[in-house]
Amino acid sequence: MRSFKLNPILLSLAASISFSAFSSEATAPDSQGSESSLKLEQIVVTAQKKVEDIQSVPVSIVALGADKLGNMKMRNSQEIVSQAPNVQMLGSNGDAQLVLGMRGVTQSDYSPNGSGAVALYVDEVYMGATPLASGVQLFDIDRVEMLLGPQGTLYGKNTTGGAANIMTTRPQMLGTSGYLDVGVGNFGYKTVSGAFDTELADNWGARLAFTSSENDGFVENKLDNVENPSQIDEQAMRFSLMYEGDNLNGILRVHKSRSRANHSSILLIEADGGGENGGVGLGYTGYAREDLGFHETESNRVEEKEFDLTGVNLTLNYTVEDYTLTSITSFDSGEYFVPEDADGSPFKLLEDDFFAETDQFTQDIRVSSSYGGAFNFIAGLFYSSDSTDGATRYRWLADYGDGIMALSNNCEDTFFYGCYYANSYEQSRSTKAIYLHSTFDVTKAVSLTFGLRHTRDTIEIDNYSSWYGEAENSYYQESDGPILGSLGLDNESDEIDDANTSGKLGVDWKIADNLLVYGAYSTGYRGSAFNGFAFAPEEFTSVEPEELSAWEFGFKSTLQNGRTRLNGAVFHYNYENQQFLIFDAGLQYLLNAGESEIQGAELQLTTQATNKLTINAGVGLLDAEYVSMRYAGVDLSGNTLPSSPEVNVNLMLDYDLWESDNLWVQLHYDGSYISKQYFEPFNDDRLAQPAYSIHNARVNVTFGDESHKVGLYVKNLTDKEYVTYSVDLVADWNGLFFFRGAPRTYGIDYKYTF
Repeated sequence: MRSFKLNPILLSLAASISFSAFSSEATAPDSQGSESSLKLEQIVVTAQKKVEDIQSVPVSIVALGADKLGNMKMRNSQEIVSQAPNVQMLGSNGDAQLVLGMRGVTQSDYSPNGSGAVALYVDEVYMGATPLASGVQLFDIDRVEMLLGPQGTLYGKNTTGGAANIMTTRPQMLGTSGYLDVGVGNFGYKTVSGAFDTELADNWGARLAFTSSENDGFVENKLDNVENPSQIDEQAMRFSLMYEGDNLNGILRVHKSRSRANHSSILLIEADGGGENGGVGLGYTGYAREDLGFHETESNRVEEKEFDLTGVNLTLNYTVEDYTLTSITSFDSGEYFVPEDADGSPFKLLEDDFFAETDQFTQDIRVSSSYGGAFNFIAGLFYSSDSTDGATRYRWLADYGDGIMALSNNCEDTFFYGCYYANSYEQSRSTKAIYLHSTFDVTKAVSLTFGLRHTRDTIEIDNYSSWYGEAENSYYQESDGPILGSLGLDNESDEIDDANTSGKLGVDWKIADNLLVYGAYSTGYRGSAFNGFAFAPEEFTSVEPEELSAWEFGFKSTLQNGRTRLNGAVFHYNYENQQFLIFDAGLQYLLNAGESEIQGAELQLTTQATNKLTINAGVGLLDAEYVSMRYAGVDLSGNTLPSSPEVNVNLMLDYDLWESDNLWVQLHYDGSYISKQYFEPFNDDRLAQPAYSIHNARVNVTFGDESHKVGLYVKNLTDKEYVTYSVDLVADWNGLFFFRGAPRTYGIDYKYTF
């Protein structure tokens, strides 16, 4: 394995984080009072399906509460990664698709029928399918929990990397309360969100929350009479009804979200200045970006992406003596349509449509014990089913373009230029699982954890067909089916049946009241999948499940009489059959890698440094490489896994600048550093993102008995230009394909709380 090559500045930062946590015991009181009386607020999580202090859970967890989320001005689920060590966001479809990675475990396939390697849960409901995960918006959130490492026992499949839990705010049952938050910013940004909470009766409460955001797009389109890409136009609402009785409590949630904004802009640049194909420009044309800036484009096709997500879930808890019976039932329906101008040029060189519609039902029922003795357990049954109608359409060279004007092509004459290629299919999946998570206190200080989960999966794909036709005529075609001819897939069907047993064996030792050390061996897996991007018969394949086994050793410490939390972990993974999508001479293959090895470490610090300053910081180190990997006769062993930067650092500072009886001024900063990373297994430096940093800042002014708050903020303070995904399109288009990160944004918001 390779050794980590660390920047001396980063080493100094990591050292200072550790040193400051242990050395500031002797800090003298400041002028505002004794610092020895300062304490951090307790963080409560439900990572192990029960309410616990985060410091007592022998799992590596990053938790962000409502205040931190608000200061970071997070808008959607892709933004939750910036303050978590060894957590990555892979923008494989721009702002249109959530792809999370943890500790080098991520996904490179973005087919609408797939699911990620890091599971996303909202109020304990799995949102795995692309049309569901893409519709999730962050609003009225109580906290976000990120569980690092395989979670095969309590969360099941598709948690090879870990799991992210988004917990929404519950009815407060404290009379009537709520808030209204409005804001404006650059790029025409406007937002409004709020919540109304009321106690209906002694045992009943309700909460209605909503959000709406829009802007004019952060990429400037230089073409006349064509809108800007990368717009935001989102709305969502959630209604929650809660009952709390002596033995029974329950909460019913109904949610709906909608997005109709223009899709994120593509950045396609010539490979080697056009030298790969004789200097003829993108897509064998005379076009090149030339004098366009990073956040400028000449895209001829800017159309609305369409995301719709609707669902209802019911959580019931019934307690009798030493047992709690929990039932979580959910129905969710999501629709996903992404029209993409993949060439980002004024010509119709490469333009795509992605569509999927998913309906999902899940049922989790479990029993938890609360014995007074040494042994306790959680045992449950889980069932889920989802059905997806999917379709993809690629248009290739509807016109050439010679750098000046469009030149039409005829598909029937070339069977390449001027064609569109399309597929459609129906997919259904079902999962059945039984699980047990148990703890046994060997002594007052030492506990054992044992977990086991057995899962059976079935995936069926039906009516998989592919065809081609004239690209120019396809923009207005609303029906599926061959126009000029079949590509070789005609109502194909297939089925996969899998079974997997995953689990965990761990030990934790509470050395003192303020220090817990733990070690665990755990396994996880990601389910099989069909290639949703198959057009030719040789592409119509499936991949085997991913499997991961992990060793992890960590500690959780509370120092300085509760003022500081310092947590750390080291881990080693054996990773088999990683699923990845690869482009090769116009074809797309979904494949399994051979074997990978991942090792790394994390350090997380939270400290109330003074009565005015709170610090959150983290460092993640990662060494993720292929041990056995070959493709097209090329040995890729030793290459770095996609989206696996060797170093990432996060820092958050909150400083109370001024506080009086009716005025509170707070300064907030959060930033992150990510070292060089690749997005594909060949580790092509042309497609890599070099190391970069993002800095964000905010000023909050709270007044009027804390009922009024005005905030000024800026994100990406230095206007850093960076990319979140890349693809090699040299062979067919002489281009390097990227998705841009957002530029500098800033604004002001006002929040009224009642």
